[in-house]
Amino acid sequence: MSNPAEKLSDEELVLRMKSGDHRYFSVFVERYEKYIFSKCHSYVKDKDAAADLTQEVLIKVFTQLAKFREEAKLTTWLYSIIYHICIDYLRSKKKSTHEVISEKLADEVFELVDHDEEIPEEKTIEILENLLEQMTPEGKMILLLKYKEKHSIQDIQRSLGLSESAVKMRLKRAKETINKLYGEQLKMK
Repeated sequence: MSNPAEKLSDEELVLRMKSGDHRYFSVFVERYEKYIFSKCHSYVKDKDAAADLTQEVLIKVFTQLAKFREEAKLTTWLYSIIYHICIDYLRSKKKSTHEVISEKLADEVFELVDHDEEIPEEKTIEILENLLEQMTPEGKMILLLKYKEKHSIQDIQRSLGLSESAVKMRLKRAKETINKLYGEQLKMK
């Protein structure tokens, strides 16, 4: 017999969880645990660590749910939690966060840069790693949310608690930074 709570929209599920009915959290876990694990694993490349981080994300969601604003898209808010927890983990393990982020953005590099020159993928990844090493964590995250995760400006705005113009400005600055640095890298070849 199916559980009627499984048919709730994300918005309805969040409202029920925020009202204090913690039974709905198990529905949330069933719905998002695999997604969270997959995203964590894409950062840390280790199943055991990803499983631990998944639990950490779920705890953070549970404890921070009251701060979630319903006008934001749940998946955007969830992604920002995953991102911060995984980056903190990588920093604590002294792993290269720019390397992980570079891999995640490598497929999207041609959406970010404004150069016509055809460059082999290996060289593109190498250049992008160098570029991202020079960017702020906020710049990297906003680029990931927009270009890798394909979230809308409005979703990013609501999730990060910024105005639409602030999100657009940060995206513009991040793209300008990437393009400027990319152009400098090409000149150095």
